[in-house]
Amino acid sequence: MENKRLKVYYIGQYEGLDMSKTESALNKASAELFLLDHLDDETELISKIKDADALISVYTPITRNIFSNLKNCKAVLRTGVGFDVVDIEAATEFGVAVINVPDMWTQEVANQALTLLLACNRKLIIGDSVIRTGEWNDKIPGNVGPLYGETMGIIGLGNIGSAFAKRAAALDLNIIGYDPYLSEKVWKQLNIKKVSLVDLITESDYVSINCPLNEETHHMIDESMFKLMKPTAYLINTARGAIVDEGALIKALKSGAIAGAGLDALEIEPPKPTNPLLKMKNVVLSAHVGHFSDASMARRPRRFGEEIARVFLGQMPINLVNLKVNEKLKLK
Repeated sequence: MENKRLKVYYIGQYEGLDMSKTESALNKASAELFLLDHLDDETELISKIKDADALISVYTPITRNIFSNLKNCKAVLRTGVGFDVVDIEAATEFGVAVINVPDMWTQEVANQALTLLLACNRKLIIGDSVIRTGEWNDKIPGNVGPLYGETMGIIGLGNIGSAFAKRAAALDLNIIGYDPYLSEKVWKQLNIKKVSLVDLITESDYVSINCPLNEETHHMIDESMFKLMKPTAYLINTARGAIVDEGALIKALKSGAIAGAGLDALEIEPPKPTNPLLKMKNVVLSAHVGHFSDASMARRPRRFGEEIARVFLGQMPINLVNLKVNEKLKLK
């Protein structure tokens, strides 16, 4: 009798990805791939994936209710750095390995943060739009910091934050950082001044958010923080939108409490047409594309399949989010 093939459901956008590479990697663990579009209706989603042995989610929430309806599920992979869409506690309780891929596009996201920094500092979008109207002004309006000698505050100095720090240092910015989870040894290796969050917000000319979204960091940058920032300061966010209280950000931008923002992440994506950020000239927006390059997109599909296959074969994935689950899974 032929062995039953394991079922893996990929949920979300897959256009432009070579999913045959995912299939090839999964095939080594006798697993088969099924592609699904994102579904807002959780009941409908459960009906389609109830026989899943593993899930790959782009941005679809994988909740406790979903886990309770999946009797065979062994792994959930989030196709990015953040894993806030997965109920980690429930996954651990039900014996499901949660995997993310934080190393897949470190350089790309760091480049995006640098791009937003430069676009804000040089007021690139405003200058471009003025030229296209037929006006030629060889002066940049308003205050323009020199970058060199100014202070860049980086919140979160993991892979991406550290990579961005190197880029910022190349511009002769003074770098300070906040990350309560780094050891003193790592701080010394990074050669970055360690400060409190309040000191970082107060001293920085530019604040870059590079930390994950969780209960601790949700709305970490709120109205009280914006009141501490310099009126000439810019906020750069290439992490998750909800780390910033967007209402407070809009208020700060309107009042001139801060000079502007470069955002690759918003609280609601895509934004509603009524979102005031869409009409603000002191805001540079990108559509959560920091991870994107031809190279990063090409290497994603195989990695997704390889990570799920590792769990099926009793092996430890490269990055297991909920380490405690291995008390049940015994991955090696």
